[in-house]
Amino acid sequence: MNRQVHGRKKTARRVLRTSGLPPQLNCMAIPTDGENLLLPTSVMEEVVDYGQPAAIEFAPPWLLGNIEWDNRQVPVFSFTALINGADVETIPPRSKIVILKSLANSGRVPYLGIVLDGLPHPLTVKSEDLVETGDEKKSLGVFRRVTVADEEAIVPDLDRLTHLVTHAAFGALPITSLDKEDD
Repeated sequence: MNRQVHGRKKTARRVLRTSGLPPQLNCMAIPTDGENLLLPTSVMEEVVDYGQPAAIEFAPPWLLGNIEWDNRQVPVFSFTALINGADVETIPPRSKIVILKSLANSGRVPYLGIVLDGLPHPLTVKSEDLVETGDEKKSLGVFRRVTVADEEAIVPDLDRLTHLVTHAAFGALPITSLDKEDD
């Protein structure tokens, strides 16, 4: 962008303001039934005690069923069983469920429930502390495998997880807000 300043052309520069601090992200380290997940705190809603979910007919083994949370039916699944294509192991009695916001703008599944093996804990992640380790298996629902604070973790693909859970729970692709407008 050029503009005239006292008869001279001056090129405007875009100035980015920075705090002088390296970028960081407030995350939660979430221990699931076999893997540790790393998620931004902004997608977490609540951690609740595990209760046997209501079964969903014809659901795959990794989809345990629905629980009622905040007057909604929330599908609960085992992340480890999903990415490994395995059956769910016995769930310990003191397990928890983390309720996450779906990022897929899904009308049917605005929240997801994942079985936990412990309690999440906060973790501040700086870019230089995060090392990508790769995912040779190309697992469904995995965005990246990383090492942070000397621990291996998975950054899940919440958009893909929402689509997988919606398809497994309802037997169809998710309804989006655009689909609703066409009705």
